[in-house]
Amino acid sequence: MFMIIGAIVGCVLGLGTTNIMALIAKNGPKHYDIIRFTRQASILANLDDWARRHGYVLKEDDGVSRRYQKGRNILTSPIMLEAAQHGDQVTIKAYIQINGFILKGDMPLSGGGFMAKVPRGMGKKALNELLREFGQQELA
Repeated sequence: MFMIIGAIVGCVLGLGTTNIMALIAKNGPKHYDIIRFTRQASILANLDDWARRHGYVLKEDDGVSRRYQKGRNILTSPIMLEAAQHGDQVTIKAYIQINGFILKGDMPLSGGGFMAKVPRGMGKKALNELLREFGQQELA
């Protein structure tokens, strides 16, 4: 009986904590990291190879931009990367998505703090590898 009550209390506390984190992320000053640079060659082959090596799944491709996701919101927040290339102008947008089932919020990979530290660290490490491939400055 105590195990069932403990499990219910744990679920309620976990859901509450996740929603508080989503609220903080939603109301935060910055929701994602944006990296812009110039590149003559197409970035698509590099993106697909990078995504495959790091376990990202292509979620959306409209021919101009692509959105990749790592994770499914089970035990950790999914890491998102969106990339677009218009001519020689490249834009990469990276963030984690905190889904509290009631509230959702996006949070950049950069920055300090304890909130969602594990997925942000994993995402930043993978993103920095991609940025090195493109000869760009890494996220701090």
